[in-house]
Amino acid sequence: MSVGMRWVLALLACALAAAVLPSRVVPSGPQAPARTDFRFLDGDATAQQAFRGAVAAARPEARRLIERVAGQVEVSFAPIPDGGALGVTTGHEGAFSVDIDLARSTAAGGPRAVQRVVLHELGHVVDFALLSEAQRAQLDGQFPAGYACPRQGCAVREERFAETFAKWSLNDIGASLYVGYAVPPPVVTLDRWGQPLAAWTSG
Repeated sequence: MSVGMRWVLALLACALAAAVLPSRVVPSGPQAPARTDFRFLDGDATAQQAFRGAVAAARPEARRLIERVAGQVEVSFAPIPDGGALGVTTGHEGAFSVDIDLARSTAAGGPRAVQRVVLHELGHVVDFALLSEAQRAQLDGQFPAGYACPRQGCAVREERFAETFAKWSLNDIGASLYVGYAVPPPVVTLDRWGQPLAAWTSG
């Protein structure tokens, strides 16, 4: 067999092998678009509307921050196991679960309490998903130092932010509303405290 004929047969064998061996590269299909809205895992239309109504009650700057993270949030209204918290937020790396005990929140103070609980929990998402350490320190620096802690202990920074985010969102310091943490008001007005947040909505 001539050298030329050997090359022809070798090339033919390679072509046949390529035709029958499975490809090791699987082309990816079209990417599913990122969600831009909350995903409700349960709850009827009334529960979901109460949640959306709480967001709608927030000032525009707060709503714009919440809109940035809404697609990362799954919402549940199932009873919270420990029976103490009215809301719980968990998650990391761009995926968050927000659980709201709607019945107990309503019993604690009606729609005003529901708004506070929902916006407190979404404040956690804004904190974890959007803020830098420098931004967190700037906002936390507006709380009074040496605050006398209640017997149950002082709230940690994350709870100070979430509680004050809810108050700023609603422009409601929380007088006569007995939900959430015993967090002192910032040393400046709520509007002044939230000015950095308002500025970051355009960033």
